[in-house]
Amino acid sequence: MKIVVLVKEVPDMESKFKIIDGAKIDESQIAFKMNDFDAYAVEAALQLKEKFGGEVIIISAGPDRVTKEVRQAFAMGADWGIHVNDPQIDAGDNFVVSSALVKAIESLGGADLIMTGVQSEDYQASLTGVVIADMLGLAHCTNVVKIDVAADQKTLTINRELEGGLNEVLEMSAPAVLTIQSGINEPRYPTLPGIMKAKKKRLDVKKAADLGVAELGEAGSKTKFIKMFFPVSDHKAEIIEGDAKTAAKTLVDKLKNEAKVI
Repeated sequence: MKIVVLVKEVPDMESKFKIIDGAKIDESQIAFKMNDFDAYAVEAALQLKEKFGGEVIIISAGPDRVTKEVRQAFAMGADWGIHVNDPQIDAGDNFVVSSALVKAIESLGGADLIMTGVQSEDYQASLTGVVIADMLGLAHCTNVVKIDVAADQKTLTINRELEGGLNEVLEMSAPAVLTIQSGINEPRYPTLPGIMKAKKKRLDVKKAADLGVAELGEAGSKTKFIKMFFPVSDHKAEIIEGDAKTAAKTLVDKLKNEAKVI
């Protein structure tokens, strides 16, 4: 099987965030890592490769530092990859980035399966997988928690997670796009031999011109950036003093007053 996994670099959420001019994040103080949801997708792809053979190809878009996350996927066992490295693509919205990723996939002659995490930890938009499926004209399934591939490698039985802890079982045909939910597996840790091999694995770097991407930057974006800011909290915790009876009465009075305001 030829399996493509789309991997995104995201900020470590433990980092200290600072907004510059209400327009962008100061990245100099931020640590970056592989999107956790994408790690589950890499593991799912590797398990299918171990069962059916073939190759796992990693595709990622972003600046030079993204190679760290791609090499991490290599160390886990992926075979090779494509790094879409172009500031004009990075300056665009999800539509622009997805357009570039689609061109990278098409440069491979397609794939049997295309996987990515169900969402990214930063934007949490859950857009990339479904947008790419639409652009490629492929069937897709989101929130995947189990994948069974038939012996012919063309028929898929998919379990997807629904609200309230329910599961839906679907049958679909490859090629297809799957967005992987957390908990489907336990992503493996890169071994020392895997880390050493990762340094030598092929990583093709592509610019917009190499891929024939026409939609670039803000001009090609479907959304317009207006402002970035930290949400303002209007509420705070309050400690009510006194014995239980007094505290209860005070609480009831406060709730009544709050209800009158609303």
